[in-house]
Amino acid sequence: MLHDDARPEMADPVAKPPFKVLVVDSDPSLLAKARSALEGLSIDGAGVELTGATSAAEARDALQRHPDTALILLETALEGPKAGLELVAYLRRELGNQRTRILVCTDEREDEAGNGDTGSEDEAIAANDVGDWRVKAELTPRALRTAVAGQLRTFASLQTLAAGRKGLARMLVATTGLLEMRTPDVLFPNILPRVVGLLGIGHHALLCIQGDTLPRDRKIRVRASTGRFAKWKDVEVAELGEPRVEAALERLSPSSETIIEPDFCALRLRANGGITGMIYVEGRNDGTAREWQLMELFRNKCSIAFENALLIEELNTSQKATVLAMGALAEYKDNAATGHLQRIEKLVGSIARELHQREKFRDELDADFVEKVGLAALLHDVGMLSVSDETLGMPGELTGIDMQMIQRHTEIGHRILAEAAVPLRGRSLLSIAAEIARYHHERYDGSGYQEGLRGSAIPIGARIMAVADVFDALITSRQYRSAWAVEDAMAWIVERSGRDFDPDVVDAFVHVVRRFQTDDPGWFPKAGGGHGMLGGAIGRKLRALFGRRAEAM
Repeated sequence: MLHDDARPEMADPVAKPPFKVLVVDSDPSLLAKARSALEGLSIDGAGVELTGATSAAEARDALQRHPDTALILLETALEGPKAGLELVAYLRRELGNQRTRILVCTDEREDEAGNGDTGSEDEAIAANDVGDWRVKAELTPRALRTAVAGQLRTFASLQTLAAGRKGLARMLVATTGLLEMRTPDVLFPNILPRVVGLLGIGHHALLCIQGDTLPRDRKIRVRASTGRFAKWKDVEVAELGEPRVEAALERLSPSSETIIEPDFCALRLRANGGITGMIYVEGRNDGTAREWQLMELFRNKCSIAFENALLIEELNTSQKATVLAMGALAEYKDNAATGHLQRIEKLVGSIARELHQREKFRDELDADFVEKVGLAALLHDVGMLSVSDETLGMPGELTGIDMQMIQRHTEIGHRILAEAAVPLRGRSLLSIAAEIARYHHERYDGSGYQEGLRGSAIPIGARIMAVADVFDALITSRQYRSAWAVEDAMAWIVERSGRDFDPDVVDAFVHVVRRFQTDDPGWFPKAGGGHGMLGGAIGRKLRALFGRRAEAM
């Protein structure tokens, strides 16, 4: 519901274009009478613009050039007795124009039976959607003025109804799927094309956020942009060199949630927590109440989607912080493997995205999985918390019960994560993490542990994790060796493709690492890093799985 105190700031109404009235008569007296009778006539702020045509052919040309003609004053007897009504049929059927009103002005009133082939007056009106039928001799200036005013009001009503239908259609297009866009990175760029399409006033637009950084401040920052603003993103509005834009956004407040001016519109999106969203669209508009209502409806829908996206972003941030903390607990004994979790998250996520783009493993790899798997991978070794310090710190090769304890970390990690995932619906982050924790030491040829799974029986997240985990272990220093060069580590993994690792995953892995080498060479750890107890355990796991070759290379 729209309340009076929620009305937007609106500029003075833009002057309305006049109604176009076409007078079709071979006798110029009807046009002259109309000019005199309609002088100064105004309907809801719009005047009248008269043009004349002396034949049906001229009238057809005029209607093609001016499809927005509001009213035709028509003499039916033009080139022939049917020419006028044929013109009406052309307008309605061939041009598909059902809105232009028609006022027939004849020299004589037909009798009840009708004359010739034109039929009776009633039949002609019904068959051809004629608004009124008048005899010229009885058509005084006042009567003509009254009849024209009535027809123009009917035309205006039809225009309003049509605009309302179009507006509702645009509203459906603009708001469809908004609530399914669950993150700011997805929602924000998609809002602007929708509001631009809804208003139809231009494609230069900005979406800005105020109060989204800590400590909270009043600075307004661009989060999405289009049109001439497209190059601006993640910058402060004050840096744009656009004082009119900055002033317009500064005007938005709880009491001015919508501003409509002749050359721009601005919307304020509500959100909790001191965060405000703002949309600025540049372009000429008519500032009508209809546009205001469309904008208000859209703004309310957008506000809900905006607030939901921010809440989901906050939940995702909290979830990531929790996962990072849990993953760090499993690593805290390893004092020197700096950045391991961050590298695992990026590498696993990037390999999954590459496979998804290649349309591999469609049954397992969907967009939701790709979004979650990198973060889920951080919990792959959470079961290591169950291994004692004595076992982790034991020098040399592990045997017997100690090796069993190391290997059981996959089972224990899976149990912890699977139990935590029980209340969650669908394929949650924790359920993906549980799969990775249990199966990331399985090998493609079935030689891994705990279950000796082979090939596609190993969940895809675990197959990706196996490559990423071993690669990161090889390129960081361990108790028994220095870090390998990236090229050597890649070559070793490629050599074992099809035995220890899924070949498709290895191909995607190589592509991803090559891209990192080009785009972000500093991503790889520097040689010479230290090691800790967990690092030693990882080294022992590698030697147990792959033999002494990893040590000698």
